[in-house]
Amino acid sequence: MEASDRRATRSVRSRLWSLPAWHFAFPAALVSRLGDYVFDTTVVLWIATRIANGKTWAPLAVGGVLVAAALPVLLAGPIAGVVNDRFDRRRILLCSNLIQAGSIASLLLVPVYSASLGTAGELVWIYVSIAVANAAGQFFGIARMAMIQRTIPDELRTTAFADQGAANQILAILGPPLAAPLLFAAGVGWALGLNAASFVVSAFLLARVRWEGAPPPTPVREAMWGSLRSGAAVVAGNPVLRAITIAITVATLGTGGLNVLEVFFVTEVLHERAQLLGILMMCAAAGMVIGALSAPVVERRFGAARVVVVGMIATGAAIVVYSRLTGFLAACVVYFVIALPLGAVNTVVTPLWMRSVSAELLGRSIAFFQMLPAFASLVAMGGTGWLASTVLAGIDFRFAGSHFGPVDTVFFVAGALIVIAGMLVWRPLQRATSKKSRSANSQFSEPDSWPVVASSDG
Repeated sequence: MEASDRRATRSVRSRLWSLPAWHFAFPAALVSRLGDYVFDTTVVLWIATRIANGKTWAPLAVGGVLVAAALPVLLAGPIAGVVNDRFDRRRILLCSNLIQAGSIASLLLVPVYSASLGTAGELVWIYVSIAVANAAGQFFGIARMAMIQRTIPDELRTTAFADQGAANQILAILGPPLAAPLLFAAGVGWALGLNAASFVVSAFLLARVRWEGAPPPTPVREAMWGSLRSGAAVVAGNPVLRAITIAITVATLGTGGLNVLEVFFVTEVLHERAQLLGILMMCAAAGMVIGALSAPVVERRFGAARVVVVGMIATGAAIVVYSRLTGFLAACVVYFVIALPLGAVNTVVTPLWMRSVSAELLGRSIAFFQMLPAFASLVAMGGTGWLASTVLAGIDFRFAGSHFGPVDTVFFVAGALIVIAGMLVWRPLQRATSKKSRSANSQFSEPDSWPVVASSDG
């Protein structure tokens, strides 16, 4: 990093941390995310080792957690977008946090009434609590985005998301290891209580942020379904939003299945113990941290559009390389490399989206955007395991001196899919951002409705 880049980064970061809103928003997200990481691991261990221990249907019971967590994105997400565009986002932010706290706190009663509930009752209670908490999380996430749009200037948002993303990845390393000792040494109540308390602390901190939460006035108040159609229409009609949605959805379709097969890649392709997957995850987290922190500098030099497109192509290409490896040390290095551009892409996408849509359509557009990758993730997680164990189970051949089996073939195809997605949206995204950066007129009324991307057309 050149001296001028370092000075610019320090200047932007000092301006960001001079904002009173960020003093509360950053630690609120940090505390809440730590509770989430502990809870996610705890609930899986709780079901696998206590509720369904020794049962043949234990994997299915654990899989129910993933379904309960994913369905609210598809079902509650669109409604959350409409509600956030109609009602006071500050109240939605705080109320949804408290609903999350209450939903998770209710799980403290499951061990108390386990005898009368039975195994099925315990599982249903857990699934419903997770679904309610994640549904409230859809309302919370969009309201928080509106808060950031209102309280943090556009030129500081990428740095804000970079700092938050890097902190989240560090917590991803620290959080899960806390779950097992809490569960087995102190009991499930401590881990559940920690997550419930984290939402209360988050609500307390966010209540200190002073901002105007009322939605922008709209000339016509549409019905619910009309509002949902408006969210879909703005994404379909806006070339920047459309390109981002296509790119992230296809990338999620490619990477979603990898999460299912990661442990099998370690055991069947690298021929190592499954426990070493944790080391790979640490390498990925380290890469994500560096990628996120470097994103503001890279974005200032090349523009957000190029970061997204080149980052996707680089991520996909690195996954293709990873699929051909057979040594664990090389896999650790390449896994780190995969995470670098991925961390940068994750950081710049949201600020780019916020620049590209008017404030009165932010909630609905974000909800529609989140829904498609969530659906792709469900399809990928369900389809990948099935493909690897049925259609691709018999694959065993060599090509160009490289061996192809069921698991590494899925990785290879996933990486190629991400590369293709990046190439498909390259020209549309570059053309749209270049055109809008040169034009004084926008299809929206806000002056920062479209991103200004430096040197976006070479």
